[in-house]
Amino acid sequence: MTRLEVAYRRLLLCYPRSFRRERGPEIVTTLMDAAGPGRTKPTRSEAFDLILSGLRWRFRLPAGLAYRMVAVVVAAFLGLTVSAIVSEVVWRASPTVPAAAEVAAIGRSVTTSAPVQGPWPSAFYDACDRADTNEACESLVPAGADPVVTHTWLAYQVPGAEVNAWVEQVRDRFAADGWQIGRTVYSQTDQAVAKYPEQTIFWAVKGDLVVRVSGDPTEKYASYPTATIAVHRQAPAMVTVGAVAGLLVGIAAGWMLAGWALRAFQRHTTAGRAAMVAVGAPGLLIAALAAVAALVLAYFFATALGWSHQDSRFPYFVLSYVPVVTLAGGVSLLLTALVAAAAPRTPAAAAESGDGVAA
Repeated sequence: MTRLEVAYRRLLLCYPRSFRRERGPEIVTTLMDAAGPGRTKPTRSEAFDLILSGLRWRFRLPAGLAYRMVAVVVAAFLGLTVSAIVSEVVWRASPTVPAAAEVAAIGRSVTTSAPVQGPWPSAFYDACDRADTNEACESLVPAGADPVVTHTWLAYQVPGAEVNAWVEQVRDRFAADGWQIGRTVYSQTDQAVAKYPEQTIFWAVKGDLVVRVSGDPTEKYASYPTATIAVHRQAPAMVTVGAVAGLLVGIAAGWMLAGWALRAFQRHTTAGRAAMVAVGAPGLLIAALAAVAALVLAYFFATALGWSHQDSRFPYFVLSYVPVVTLAGGVSLLLTALVAAAAPRTPAAAAESGDGVAA
């Protein structure tokens, strides 16, 4: 086998395996005859045509609206899954939790009170978390900033009767230092912080830093400090880059996998098709619901008080909302692929797919 023939066969890897098996030798022979003596590698135009044509074959679907709808649902689900994984990995690897010394310095700059606890890292904002898509809570945060789950906080012991005044003084100091201030919600006057309505709370933003200041004038939790200053960094741009890249890669892979499974579906016996439908129907339903939920959540984030890079994690928020259901959908689609590969098939002569490609 000459170097030129090896190169042509490598380019044919862009085509589905059955296409290579059935027509590969013919194509290679034709290309070799046209190349003439002395050639050692394909021309650029030949390489481009083979790659492009091969990808077209891989992305082809059987004719019919139902097949296209299935492919869209599968591609969307896999796109959301890959996007969620990539964006979450980037998010968790990002330095969104500021150093304790930086948080302590912020505390000293806005109050003369000495903290009784902290600076301590924490894994959640119970009172207000953008991941919960709390629209009322969203209205507290300055445009383009996000409350997030990971942060570092300072805790202060302030007499209940003085908490509101303490919060207002801290807010004024932040404003004087050039921070952008969100609206203040006072204890038991607004359901923006529905879980802890006794809180008086506001958010402040400066650069990539976001601060939440809260206090409990009711002293409902008397055994705990009555006021806190919590600080986190906003999600970096790489979260969006990772989310978009994962979405595109997942959609492309999902479309190809759906095309392969649907072409296999056409070639299967009646029993094989019935098995694929029975196993795959729950997964398709869950995938469709996840895709709709993702569109709704993305629209909500885009039309709220300013899109930020953390909003690019919306696939993760959707798929992790009821993880058991998401896992069930994924397992259902995976089992469908296994059935597509293993189920009995009709004879090859009668099983040729509508587009002439056997995956």
